[in-house]
This record gives sequence, structure tokens and C-alpha cells, in this order.
Amino acid sequence: MCSDGERRDATKDHDLNTLISSAQWLSHYGLKQSKLTLSQILPTISFKHSEDYVHSLGKSVSSLYSCGMFPQFTIYGAVYNITASQHELEKVCTRLERTANQYQQRLNWLTTGSRQLFGVIQEKRVTVIVDLGSCPSIEHHQQAKRALSLVICEQVSQIDSFNIIHSGGHVNAWRERVVDTSEENLQSATDWLWALQPEASCLINTASALLKAMEDMNEAVYLFAAGDFWDEDIKDVLGNWLVDIVCPVHTISFNAKAEKTMLALKHLSFLSAGRFHAFAEISIFVDELCDSSLDKERCGASEVRTELLGGVPTGCGVREDVYLVWSEKRQALQIRDQIQAILIELFPPEPKSEPDQLCSCTSECSLSSGQWLELFGLKAQKLTLYDALASCVFHHSDGVVDIKTTPADKSLQSDAVTCRKLINAKYCSQFVHMRWKDGSVVHVYVTAEECRQYEEKMHQALVVLQRRIDWLRSGSRELFGNIQEDQLYLLLDTSESMRRHLPWVKGKVHQLIEEQLCQKQRVNMLGFGTNVTLWRDTLTEVSPESLANALDWIDQLTAGGSTNTLDALTLALADEGTQAVYLLMDGRPDQHAKDILKLVRRRTPVPIHTISFNCDDHKVNSFLHELSQQTGGRFLSYFTDVGDDYAFQRPYENEDLQILQTEMEEGRRDLESIIRLRAECVLLDTFHHRKSGTTQRQMKPFCYVKQCSFQRNQGEQQFDQLKSARCAAQTKSSLLRLLSSSGSVGARAPLHRGKVPDQGWLLPESLELFQTNADKQIQVLHRLGETSNEIRKKKQKQTKPKESLDMSTAEWLKANSLVAKKLTISDAVAPAAIAHDAIYVPMLEKHVYSKVFDEVLHLAHINKGGTQRLTLINPLSVDLEDYKSRLSKALRAFERRLDLIVWRALPQEEKDKFGGEPVAFRERRGVQLEVLERLGWPIAQEELSELEEQIHLGHGFLQQASDLQDVTRQAARDARAAVSISVHGDVCGH
Repeated sequence: MCSDGERRDATKDHDLNTLISSAQWLSHYGLKQSKLTLSQILPTISFKHSEDYVHSLGKSVSSLYSCGMFPQFTIYGAVYNITASQHELEKVCTRLERTANQYQQRLNWLTTGSRQLFGVIQEKRVTVIVDLGSCPSIEHHQQAKRALSLVICEQVSQIDSFNIIHSGGHVNAWRERVVDTSEENLQSATDWLWALQPEASCLINTASALLKAMEDMNEAVYLFAAGDFWDEDIKDVLGNWLVDIVCPVHTISFNAKAEKTMLALKHLSFLSAGRFHAFAEISIFVDELCDSSLDKERCGASEVRTELLGGVPTGCGVREDVYLVWSEKRQALQIRDQIQAILIELFPPEPKSEPDQLCSCTSECSLSSGQWLELFGLKAQKLTLYDALASCVFHHSDGVVDIKTTPADKSLQSDAVTCRKLINAKYCSQFVHMRWKDGSVVHVYVTAEECRQYEEKMHQALVVLQRRIDWLRSGSRELFGNIQEDQLYLLLDTSESMRRHLPWVKGKVHQLIEEQLCQKQRVNMLGFGTNVTLWRDTLTEVSPESLANALDWIDQLTAGGSTNTLDALTLALADEGTQAVYLLMDGRPDQHAKDILKLVRRRTPVPIHTISFNCDDHKVNSFLHELSQQTGGRFLSYFTDVGDDYAFQRPYENEDLQILQTEMEEGRRDLESIIRLRAECVLLDTFHHRKSGTTQRQMKPFCYVKQCSFQRNQGEQQFDQLKSARCAAQTKSSLLRLLSSSGSVGARAPLHRGKVPDQGWLLPESLELFQTNADKQIQVLHRLGETSNEIRKKKQKQTKPKESLDMSTAEWLKANSLVAKKLTISDAVAPAAIAHDAIYVPMLEKHVYSKVFDEVLHLAHINKGGTQRLTLINPLSVDLEDYKSRLSKALRAFERRLDLIVWRALPQEEKDKFGGEPVAFRERRGVQLEVLERLGWPIAQEELSELEEQIHLGHGFLQQASDLQDVTRQAARDARAAVSISVHGDVCGH
């Protein structure tokens, strides 16, 4: 059986390949029917900007109510306000693209196979007249029969009935009448067609064949004429014979060269309201395996599906069915381009962040961590603290003024003494301060939007950094790092100390070959113990065969002997093509470290990347680190028996990972600093806002900023003032949320009175001013009644306590009983219940209830306690199934708690009697109660009775809910029966 996917594909192909005209096909799948014309799309994504001509003004006036609210675009001279999102516009483009592809598939189908010869056979009952008498050669005769066989196979097989008539020396019909389409008839017609022999024909016989075909009540006749007619006046002959045409005649000119032949056939199709098709330049098919002419015929019959090569002859114009679909496709692409232009104009595409394509590109994979950070690090993305704050800071302004004071010694002089004093600008007390990278003091104001954007970008950057770290810790890079060079030597320590871990290293080398070395140009490998074992004498070209041989060589390595590092490096550096050496070892070399370093200095500088494997020896790590630093390589460290966190605490770290980890830590610190600065800005805003009671103070700093050469235009200042005013009006809850996300702001205020650290970079006057700002922040925190510690305590109190068996059942039921969770039957029907009071009628001397709701609210609940009140219920509007589900869940919780309480109270010997597994208390109630009584009731009986009471009530509520459902169903059945009887009575009455 076909799968759903195959069935959908078959349906789609059927829609594209339907035997109908292009006009009919477009009526189902055209742009208008798909609602994809421009006039249909524009109302869904925008509305036209209103504009009317005002006679009194003598000009057009447009509406201003949407000015600035909507992005605008102009098309065909009209202005539209866009209401669609970027995603919605992209969806429209995708639909248009998909529709254009669908039209292209229809075009491909129309211009291939038998459709390029016959067009599309649209009728269900046809006769094909074949005139092969004008074929110039046997090859052309065979070619014409092959083309007709293709038509029978691809199109005639899909209609209801058909016939074939041959016009040659005489008129010869395959069947006297049209016959139904079947596999047997199709095969018979194909064999009959291939049995036709070349013979001359004349137009009179062709006209006779047309008349014979019209006698059979066909929906259409197809005249297939191969070659050229040589009669002097073709139009007159066909016109005289075909006076009364009862059905369309579709003519097909096959390999005709004479213009009059094609004009005559076109005229005939015009007279009968038929279609004309012309096809020429068909490539001649000759099977080299066929020797005799009979074999060629059989080969031709077997190659029915050979693709026809050729096209419409010059001068015959474009096929109408092809042009219609092509025109629709062109229109779809034009509309798509217009929507894409709108999309680009309103939503300019942001340049893709290349770090998002991490490791998907070979160029990035070949970079070291340092090179990668130069391109994609925080500094490259301008996410460092100073880059992020560049637009949020302005310099602190102060000045020295002369102040007259009393002289120290009044007896010497009476004039006042001039003293110089540093005075800070007035606005300084309203802004947060920090030390800038050049050592100067700056003021900072971080808005909520700036903080949010920076937080989003930093989180994205940290994710990319972590992805790079994870990539370096995966596969072969975990041990060997990222191989960057194209020609390299791999040196593996195979000394006795490697015996335990050599199989694991071999596995990593296998990964290295499959993941990285396969992309290099030339490689060589060697193992060194006491002696050096080479894979090849020199660097070897990388190929599938060489790598397979290398894998076998790796598997044959054995551990033993000492560590002859000097000879291994000598061989690797002696090869002139070596671009890098990767040296893996786990212990001290045989030679002195100074001798090895001296050898390296004498050689041409080649990077040696050293890999310390399971090595805790400080001297060995120092040697390997110095060797890599001296040659421009990288030092890598790996331990198989401990985690990465422990490895990072060692004196020599994996350099590739270390610099990435440092970058991440710096990013986190910068993010914390931005959030802290934002929190401090909010605290100062809150202090001044509450003090003044207005937002006027928010506008002052920008005036002072202007005096400090902080240049902004008037529009930008107004916009910032509005944002600043909004930021000042912080609610208590929003302040607490910000403070909790930024950490302990109160504890991290810049300066604290009495605990002022060494601030040598600040002048005493500025230090005092900034201490005042810190005190303001603390006052706001105290005014809110929340410190950072209290915020954490509040969060802890808000966390929902976990269910505990140590809690008493009475205490537990305060939050989990049926009443507490609103799971009583009264709670269930409350949304559909109506309180109905009785009215006292003095004449009747009793209370009377209205009957208005009897047919709508069928049930009534009478209150106990003597009150004259009914509660009318409509159970049809209550989701009783959902109520029963929630109630059953609560009952399971009661039963589970009951089972655990009893089970925990039993001693181990009693538990063993029950099989050692907890049992349901209600199933073994009698036995377990006897055990508890014998043990002197280790748990209070109230613990059990309260839970059993809840379970009993719950089951009662379940039964009442089921009864309500039964009553509802019965009422519905009674109502349907009453309606049926009423209708039957009305019919009988009439």
C-alpha cells in the first residue's frame, strides 16, 4: 500500500499533469484562484493611505491619523500603510515562489514527451488519422511511428475511447468504430501502427479518412501529417471535401518544411475550431544493436519512451497553452519581486552573524582560538563594557573657583584670604559615575532598552562562545585541538608509560584521521619509544587509500621502551615540507630539555604544538609549554581520569580553551556591570522622582549635557527625555525585579560611608559627591523595605513547599482538601447555578417559585436550614468530565498519602509479612488496622480518619457527577422524543 507521503506526491503530480487545457488548469490553480494577485495581496498586508482632493484648498490632502504608526511604501503611485509583520511578508513571498515553481513544472510537462508533439489531448473520445505518405525516408517513417506510439502510451491511455485510421494508398482503419481504452487495445493499436508499411498517400484519401472519422460521433479528430504535401492547392482540396465539419479537427504537422503545408493544416484547424501544432527537427533514433530493418522496427517499438528532440518550426509562433502558463509564472515572479522590495525597504536584512555559522565553514574550522576571537570575539562585535557604554556616557565636569576665607592669623592682616576650591557641576549628583578606560571620571545613564538590547546580544555571543568550546571538546579536537596546517607530522609517544592508555589514544587518532586529516594535503605519522617508527619516509599525499593504510599502521602500534623525543623531532623537522608538528607525550623525555630546545632553535622555525597527556609533572609541562611558545605553537593539556574543571586548575592549561573561557568570563562580568549600572540609574531616578514629585528633573540633565559638549539634536533630546521620564516612574515590583536580577545592589553600591576603599583616582570633592549618590541608593532600598537579602528571603517564601509526610494531615489538608482545591460538587456546578428566591403570595398564604426556568434549568437544589431559596442548575453547561478527572487525581493523592503514612509506621518485620512492598491501605484495611492497634497506634487515628473522610466525600462527589450526566442524557432523549411526537402530530393533522 502507498504511504501518505507517496499518496500526496501522486495527487500533486496528477494535478500538474491533468489532461486539460491551460486555460482550464489556470482556472483552478491560477494566481487569482490562489488569491495571490497584487490586488488581492495588498489588502491583507496593508491599507491604502487616505487622500482626497479639497476644492477649497485646491490640492490633495492626506490623512495624518496614522502618521508614524505604520511603515509606508509606495506602489503604482499610491501610498500604503503596512500592517503585516516581517514574517507574514516572507510567507507571502514563499507562497508566490512555490506557485511559480508549480507553473514551471506545468511548463516542463507541456514541453516534454508527447505534449510537445500533440499538445494536450483534452477530449475523452477521439480518432487519430495518420498520414505517413510524405515521409522522405525509412528513418523518418520509423521516427513518426515512434512519436505516435509515445502519444498512445502517454495520453491516449488516459482517455475513454479511441480509434486510429491510416491514410495511405487507401484508407485503412484499425477498428471500424472507436473502442474503449484498455491495455489490450492499446497494445494492439501500437502493434498495428508499427506494422504499417511506407506507401504514398494523397489529399483525397486524407479527406476521406477525416469524413469517416466524423461519422463515429467523436469529440475531436487529430490529423497527424508527416512531411510535406505536394498537391498544388491543398486548401481547395481539403475545403471542398470538408464542407460539413461536425467536430474540431486538430492538425499536427510533423517534420514539414514547406510553408504551404503548415498553412493548409493551420487553415483546416481554424475552419473546424481546432488547434494546430507543428514539430520539427526530431533527432533520428538508430539502435546500433539492430542490424536488419525488421530488428529496427522491433527496437523502435520497444523504445516507445525515447525523448523527442526538437521544437516548433520557425514562423509557427508560440503555443498558446504554453504562453498562458508562462505569462502566469512571470506575473507571479513580478509580484514576488515587488513584495520582496517592500520587505527589504521596511525591514532591511541584518548582516548574518558569522559566529552563528560556527564550524559549518571550513575557513572557521581552520582558525585557532586566538584568530577566531579576532573575528568573532566580544571586541570584534563591540560588546565589551566600554564599547557598549560609549553612547551612554559623558564626561564629568568640575572647575576650580576662588573663595574668600578668614585668615589663619588675624593679627597679621585683616583682608580675606583667597582659597581655591574644586566645584562639581550641579547635574553630577543625578547620575551614576564610573572610571573610564583612560582614567577619567564619566557619568553613565543606561536606559532600559539599551540594557535589554545589550543583554540579548551578550547572551547570543556567550552561546556562540560556548558552542565553540563544546566543538573543541568534541571528537578528535578534545585531544589534538584544531588542526590548522595542511602539511604536518603527528608524533605519538609509545613508551612503556603509555601502555595503559594507548588503545584509547589509537581511537582518538582514528577520529583525527576521519575528521581532520582527511581534509589536509600531506601528512606523516611516527611513534617513538626507545626507537622511532615511521609510517612513511616523508610527507604523503592524503587519499582514501593512504588514510586506510594509516589506520592499519596505527592499529599495529605497541607500547614499550623509553621516550626518545629528540630523534622523533629531528626526523619530523628534517622534512622540508613540514608546516607543523603535533607532539603527544606523557612523561619526561630521554634527553635533557635544553638539548631539545637547542635543536629547535637551530632548525627552520616550524610550529610545534605540544600535547601533555595525563601528565602532572611540573617540569615536563614547563618543558612542553616552553617548546610550544618558542616555536609559535600551542600547548594543550588533557587528562582522561579527571574532569575538565580540575584540569583547568593546573598551572598549565589548554590554551585553545583557556582564552575562550577567559572571553566568556569577561563577557559575564561586563553583562553584570551593565545590569548593575542600570539598577543604580533606576535607584537614583526613583530617589529624585519621589523627592520632586514630578518628572521635570528628568529633563535637566540633558541641558547640562549640552553645556558639556554632548551634542544632540532637538528631536533626539525630546525622545530621550520621554524615555527617561518613563524610566523614573518605576513601580515597586519592577524595581525589585531589576534589583534581584542585578544582584545585591545595595551591597554593591559604588562607595559606602565608613567603608571607602582606596580611591586614589578620585579627588576628595568628587569622592564626597559620589558617596552621596551611593547613600541615595541605599535610602531608596530602605524606603522600599527590601534589601537584597530580603529579596532572596521573599523569593524563598514564595516557593511552594513540597509535600512532606512529616507535616500533620490536618495541616496538609489546609491546602490540599477538596474544599481548599474547590473540588466539591457545588464548586463544579457553581458557574452554571442560579440562585432563585421564592416570593410570598398573601392570597395563597405560601411561597411561590417562578416556572420560567423550568425548561432551561431542569435541576434544582434545595438549601437546608429553612431558607426559601432554590439553586437552579444547568448541567449541560458544566464540563463534568474535566471535573471528574481533577477529582480522581485528588483522590489518588489522598490514597497515596494514606498508604505511605501507614506503611511508614509499620516496623520492618510487619512490612516483610506484606512482601516488603507498600500495599494499598483500603485493600488491606482490616489487617493493617489490627497491626496498628497491636503496636499501640504509632500514628494518631485522626491522621487516618481525616484522609478517609476526604476519600469518602470524593467518591460521593464522583457519583453525583455521574448522576448529573445521566440525568442530562435522559433529558436530552426526552426532548428529542417530544419534538418527534410533535412533528408527527402536525403531519397527521394536515
